Amino acid sequence: MSFGDRLREERLRRHLSQEALAEALALSARSIRRWEQGQAIPQASVRVQLSRFFGLSLEELFEDQKKSSSHTLHWCVPYTRNPFFTGREEYLTALHTSLYTNQEAESTHVYALYGLGGVGKTQIALEYAYRFAKEFSAIFWIGAETNDSLTSSLLQIAKALQLPECDDRDQQRVMTAVRHWLTTHSQWLLIFDNVDDLGILDLFLPSARHGAVLLTTRLQILGTRARGMQLLPMEHEEGMLFLLCRAKVLEADATNEQVLQLSVQKSSLYAVAVNLVTLMGGLPLALDQAGAYLEETQCGLPAYLELFHTRRTILLHQRGEGGQNHPMPVSTTFALAITATAERHPAVGDLLRVCTLLQPDAIPEELFRQGGTHLGPILGTVCSDVLDWNRVIALACSYSLLSRQPEAQTFSIHRLVQAVHLDTMTETERQEWTRRIIEALDVVLPEVQPTTEYPIWKQCERLLPHALLCLNRLTVEDSLALASLAYKTAQYLRERGRYMEAEPLYLRALRIQEQILGPEHLKVAALLNYLAALYWNQGKYAEAEKLLQRALSIWEQSPDHDQLNIARAQNNLGNLSWEQGKYAEAEPRYQQALHIWKQTWGSDHPNVATSLNNLAELYRMQGKYTEAEPRYQQALAIREQNLGSSHPEVATSLNNLAELYRMQNKYAKAEPLYQRATSIREQILGRTHPLVAEPLNGLANLYRDQEEYVKAEPIYQQALAIREQHLGRQHPETAQSLHDLAIFFQRQGKLREARSLVEQALEIRSQSLGNVHPKTIEAQELSTQLAQELKHTEEGAKSQNRTEEASG
Repeated sequence: MSFGDRLREERLRRHLSQEALAEALALSARSIRRWEQGQAIPQASVRVQLSRFFGLSLEELFEDQKKSSSHTLHWCVPYTRNPFFTGREEYLTALHTSLYTNQEAESTHVYALYGLGGVGKTQIALEYAYRFAKEFSAIFWIGAETNDSLTSSLLQIAKALQLPECDDRDQQRVMTAVRHWLTTHSQWLLIFDNVDDLGILDLFLPSARHGAVLLTTRLQILGTRARGMQLLPMEHEEGMLFLLCRAKVLEADATNEQVLQLSVQKSSLYAVAVNLVTLMGGLPLALDQAGAYLEETQCGLPAYLELFHTRRTILLHQRGEGGQNHPMPVSTTFALAITATAERHPAVGDLLRVCTLLQPDAIPEELFRQGGTHLGPILGTVCSDVLDWNRVIALACSYSLLSRQPEAQTFSIHRLVQAVHLDTMTETERQEWTRRIIEALDVVLPEVQPTTEYPIWKQCERLLPHALLCLNRLTVEDSLALASLAYKTAQYLRERGRYMEAEPLYLRALRIQEQILGPEHLKVAALLNYLAALYWNQGKYAEAEKLLQRALSIWEQSPDHDQLNIARAQNNLGNLSWEQGKYAEAEPRYQQALHIWKQTWGSDHPNVATSLNNLAELYRMQGKYTEAEPRYQQALAIREQNLGSSHPEVATSLNNLAELYRMQNKYAKAEPLYQRATSIREQILGRTHPLVAEPLNGLANLYRDQEEYVKAEPIYQQALAIREQHLGRQHPETAQSLHDLAIFFQRQGKLREARSLVEQALEIRSQSLGNVHPKTIEAQELSTQLAQELKHTEEGAKSQNRTEEASG
């Protein structure tokens, strides 16, 4: 046994990967790889280090040892070793542990590498055969794709063993002879490649055997015949290394360290490679196919990426040279698997069509179970019965085209399976099936309101990426289901603070509803109201007011004079008046909304709390603290009782009450309210949601007012960063952060920093609120004050300098 073989054996015996051994010895993984492949030997000092680590003498570790004659190797493997084989060490280690250590067992287990076509099952089996050849007395390879390949493999094994029956025309006699040999010999490895029918194991394998059996298959369901090891696509680092080596950008024995060097030296080329590995989902066959094309054409990675975007169908059909171990291209591999799977049940084809038009990961089962009636008559019938549904899922997963995640109740499909299947569908089919999916999504996606319970948000988040994709894919705008899904998606995005994404969806929904229902329909009014709310969130107050006035007009002219929606419009118009400093206009609107909601629902409804809170805000801004406090308290109590203590609306009441206490210098009361409001919003909305910035900014103001400047500054910066990122630099709330931070610097005598910030705030407020808004006037007054203070300070400094010069 050579040193490389001995090193590999000792490493695997300790269940170590090449990287783990290198880390333990403070060496490079490349050195370990070169030693095991016989390309180099370590220097003397490292030899001693290896000897100590493995507990072997130098002679044991480095002296060549010959296998005894009883281990003469029978080799019957039809493929050459892949020089570009990359990574996959954990699979090879696990296989060796399972196969080699169980050779002496009385009843050897069968081990199966299973997974999607093109994921590299054959290549791992081949690399295992070459790497561990000397661990076995014989290695036989059986191509299990067809009867012809089985017969051919059987004859080759008989000839390799020089059995008397090797020339017998009776296939059964040849098989019996091979089985007899396997029964009477030990330490052999039998590899069945591409098994689609597990029944062949019963034909070939003897009942008593003393060897190892490995099979590769797309089948996920192995029953009692084999122990399975699922093979997944390459991880990012493995995929990058494989692609770059296969395309001859790097040498065949390159390491991950060299890939990282490429990211620094040729960052644009590295970025293209990252994009390609992502597009191909780490599928080795696709990466090999791309590498072969790049090697043959020398077109370069950027050109190939552009071709993949524009000519994907053709590229996926081109296998290239050097693919003798997997002669079929990606498109053929997947097309055959899709056809074979779909033939097993008529609903399987429809299921795969739906999954092809969704995002590849985390496809939620509830889309089918709850919205299945919209997914065609065949699939709809299956979705309504749990047993039928499970049967169809089992069939769809049987060739590893789909993977089911039972705990999460989701599926996943490889993106290249999607690509190949999508290319087989006509544009008419794509549009028709997308329309069906949109109808199903509209049934399943909840409508989010300000008082919506948080678990519903989780449901929205599961469905959101699929809804966005389908909304983007469907081009014909003649469906109310499309308008409804666009509206619901926009509602959720607005609640999550993703305003820029929400706006085009609201506008699309509005356009469709106006077209189908007419511009004066009540549903159109509701949409106008929510689009106005979005514009209010964005600080676009003039646009918001126009939409609300139009919605109010529709509701007032409706046959039943829709009082509840009139109250909603009046409340929202009151918010706009309040934001623009028109306090006299705001109060009667709030009072009207409060009166309607109390009459309709009683005094303890969440909408009543909304009106009370808004009135309290109005009074606080006018300095009417006595009128404000009891309304804040009442609104908080109603919300906690109806929505629970951890709802975002409760956080709103807590924040506003804290603002009142801060303005009254009741700091001890204000601080825990700010902290609780921040905690609720971070927990429910996420740490970077625009609404989180509000209590953060208030808390910073609180610390500033108490001259705790070290505490205040990082919180100011955090709130400002959130607002700039999600609302933009020209939003009134961004201006509020800049204004408050200016006061913070002013208090510390940092007048230049303060002046710069307040000038930015003044410009934003002038453009978004107008020059007569109270907040614009506030910023103008602060700017003037700072200018005077700065001038006074500079004049004082000059006077001091003159005095010092005169005295000098």
